[in-house]
Amino acid sequence: MDRQQPFFKGILGFTRQSNEMLSRDAEESIYRWWWEFMRLSPVFWYARTKGIDPIDPKIAETYKLAGDLSYPYFNQWWHLNGVNVFAEEVRPAKVAKLDLFNLDKHSFIEKGLYLEIPLTIRKETILKQVKKLLNEYHDGRGLDLASTTTAQLKLHTKRYRLRVIEIEFWVLLYRMLYPNIENWRIGDRLQLSPHLKLRNIDRKGEPRLFDGLSSLTGRYLYKGKFTLNNLLFGKFPNGTASKLDESFMPFGKEHHQAYLEATKLSESGEKSEYHLWLLDQYASRLKHEVIRRNRLEESYRKPLSLTWRRMPAFVAGESDLV
Repeated sequence: MDRQQPFFKGILGFTRQSNEMLSRDAEESIYRWWWEFMRLSPVFWYARTKGIDPIDPKIAETYKLAGDLSYPYFNQWWHLNGVNVFAEEVRPAKVAKLDLFNLDKHSFIEKGLYLEIPLTIRKETILKQVKKLLNEYHDGRGLDLASTTTAQLKLHTKRYRLRVIEIEFWVLLYRMLYPNIENWRIGDRLQLSPHLKLRNIDRKGEPRLFDGLSSLTGRYLYKGKFTLNNLLFGKFPNGTASKLDESFMPFGKEHHQAYLEATKLSESGEKSEYHLWLLDQYASRLKHEVIRRNRLEESYRKPLSLTWRRMPAFVAGESDLV
């Protein structure tokens, strides 16, 4: 008997005919950003690089399920781990015809609606009446599909916008790579409000515009931090407020100071191990994302072009010239 293809609540359509198609579609789904945030987590980075498990049972469980996050490409991690931890263990129920002569053998589902449909009336009438009954008994948009998941890593909700989560990631990553850059410059480089052209404007003359972009970027930044915090406890996507205060010691008091030293983010002085890892893994990716969002690909590709020479300072927020 052929093994059924796995299905996933986070991928539209649930199943794919080949592993290649599945990997491609997974990379464009919520699972890609789940992996991105897990890999970005300083807690998971420290656990992996130091070989020390988090002391909180839920964080430790999430970290274990995350698998090997050292791979820099999603499809590598997906084939080795993601395809297993995100797959649903139980397939969703389907509409089925009851065998009246073998009702004693039928496995009635816990939450279902059983109808008698006369076949002597028009199909349009049947559908209209069925829809009316469904509206009466079905939760409709209020149905929490995420609550029915049987995957090892469970979606916190299916009500999310991929674009918002993507922006949260890039804004958070930007702040981690460049801790001292101004919020408005992050928003400008990532083109969060493309209609705002602030690079050649005196901030004193138009403070409202700068403050507006700073506030917008700040909201994405806070959401990104909350998303990262909630992810530790297996809740993703979830950008609700979740601030980890000074009492949060993911590796216990014994290792806490070493954890703080290894993961601190500072633009001045010696950089921490984690900051150096971020720069190695993500600095080039962020630069090319900035280039893409500002549509500078053609001018950047020209050997020793002005854009090419100015790009490092532009990304770092040291200059607005590009």
